[in-house]
Amino acid sequence: MKTITIDGEHLTIDDVCAVAYGKSEVSFPEDAAFFETLRRSRKFLEDYIAKGFPTYGVTTGFGDSCANQINPSRAAELQKSIVRFHGIGLGKKFSHEEGRAVVLCRLNSDVKGGHSAIRVALAEMLKTLLDKDIVPVIPELGSVGASGDLTPLSYVAAVVMGEREVYYKGKIVPAIDALKAEGIAPLPLAAKEGLAIMNGTSVMTAVASLSWKRARRLANICDFVTAATAEIVRGNEVPFRKKVAEMKNHTGQIESAGYIYDIVKNSKRVYRYEELLERIGSIGDVQFEKRFVKIQDRYSIRCAPQINGVLRDTLRIARQWIEEEINSANDNPLVNVDTQELYNTGNFYGGHICAACDYLRIALANISDLADKQAEIIIDGKFNNLTENLIPFTDDTDERAGLRFGFKAAQITMSAIRAEVQHCCTAMSIQSSPTEALNQDKVSMGTISARKLRDQIDLIYLQYAVHILAVCQAVDLIGASEFGEFTQRLYAEVRAVSAPLVDDRRLDEDAEKVARLLEATELFE
Repeated sequence: MKTITIDGEHLTIDDVCAVAYGKSEVSFPEDAAFFETLRRSRKFLEDYIAKGFPTYGVTTGFGDSCANQINPSRAAELQKSIVRFHGIGLGKKFSHEEGRAVVLCRLNSDVKGGHSAIRVALAEMLKTLLDKDIVPVIPELGSVGASGDLTPLSYVAAVVMGEREVYYKGKIVPAIDALKAEGIAPLPLAAKEGLAIMNGTSVMTAVASLSWKRARRLANICDFVTAATAEIVRGNEVPFRKKVAEMKNHTGQIESAGYIYDIVKNSKRVYRYEELLERIGSIGDVQFEKRFVKIQDRYSIRCAPQINGVLRDTLRIARQWIEEEINSANDNPLVNVDTQELYNTGNFYGGHICAACDYLRIALANISDLADKQAEIIIDGKFNNLTENLIPFTDDTDERAGLRFGFKAAQITMSAIRAEVQHCCTAMSIQSSPTEALNQDKVSMGTISARKLRDQIDLIYLQYAVHILAVCQAVDLIGASEFGEFTQRLYAEVRAVSAPLVDDRRLDEDAEKVARLLEATELFE
């Protein structure tokens, strides 16, 4: 198993996903300077507190209550308070994998440069939660994304203290029971440590990281569906040529066109432009002639790289922002141990994560809409020289004639999902609303945006699952040998879990299986 080093500087989306899904373990740097920085930073904070000056969230109240100051001797007790009064998360719970990603992101942020001034013992405790797979159960509702993810992250801080619930060995159990089972003593939080865990963007960043990986796979699936549509309707390959995309000058379009072209270039079903012209033939001396072969395809095929290219370029920008946030010090207050300064800041604001998720949801909605149009082309027999609703070829005298309806309802389901996907596009970054006695008067809403992105992606996988069932039905009607190698390979994987549709039957279970396949198959890595 790969080991990922946690130093606050180099964590990637791929690393977050690997740890979340149990494919990698974590370690701290072997360099003694790493721990020395944490100790120096902690010592500076303790000395600063001892001077008696107000230290936000350490010897003062929180938010609008920051004018209230307590004696430094009560600083640890104050951290219990912030954890406990934020125990108001509601609704469904983040998954076990999402919880692991949250702990990892918070740990990475809290050790960055010693800026959060946590003890080495707390860093080791958070690592232990990952090592022993003791994962906080975190409700999804309750964060406005600034001051960070206070309420959801309170569930991480509570588990450190042995409170609330965790995922452990496949069950939800009291945190204290899981810790005892592993011989781990709860860790009482010291001055500032509750705030250091809670006052940051680690929930939205974790969810955005896992969602980014799934969205990148959807970009590949989108291009496959376009390629398969071109094959089914006997399109032409010109829109996917590299030179065409280079003339437009967008990296995402070039990538998308290349992906599609690699699938269709050896397909017997897709015309080379010169072949298409030869088939149409010259008009000669005729003044006008009604042709039945169109020289170019519909926009949903011809403009597909321009549409999915936007998603690919958005993914590139979003990755940069998400990974910068993963490796940020997103806490308040922050310590600069080199200059011996303490900063009251707003680094807990989740604006970049919110914007990244907003932009991704819009780009994803466009590929969902594109797929809805492509589904019409491959299901409606008027557009593809196949059968009505992709039913098997049936002679009018066949006893089943008139009793088969194929993918008629499946198309309706896809359109219904597409509508829900588009409904997920509302930009959360402009939904700020003042709260907490007007102290938090401008907030990011980043966590809501990240959750909506995840939910939208769930929907699109279901939409594509139904769509690819239709693609495979068309392949059955035409003959798999007519298609390119990539299409044949995916067809074989789908047919291993879903049989061709002969007589009408329920397809819901088939679609669920294909959705899981699309998330797992190596074809779309």
